[in-house]
Amino acid sequence: MLTQTEVYMNRLSIQTIAVLCLVSLAGCATSLDTGAEKVQVVTAAQKERLCQSLGVIGTEQRLGPNKPSNAMHKALNEVASKGGNGIFVISSNLDWAEGASVTAEALKCKF
Repeated sequence: MLTQTEVYMNRLSIQTIAVLCLVSLAGCATSLDTGAEKVQVVTAAQKERLCQSLGVIGTEQRLGPNKPSNAMHKALNEVASKGGNGIFVISSNLDWAEGASVTAEALKCKF
């Protein structure tokens, strides 16, 4: 038979674990950095006509909810950090075991 203190400690432990799980999941969301919200996805034709390459980037999101969105947010953040305003997505992948990834070209475009 558990004492009243042991029951209280078990409840406290379960509540603590639940809160830590929720915080860890919420902490996995990737928000857009300053400037990343202005990065535009461009077509191949726009890329050739209006843009200069800043290099190829790759991002991954292995854990947490919303893996595809978080991988894309990471890519947009990286483009913005390079001074770009355009992104040409080369490939994107979603796998339940491996997570999500985006490979793209960071661009500086005239628009």
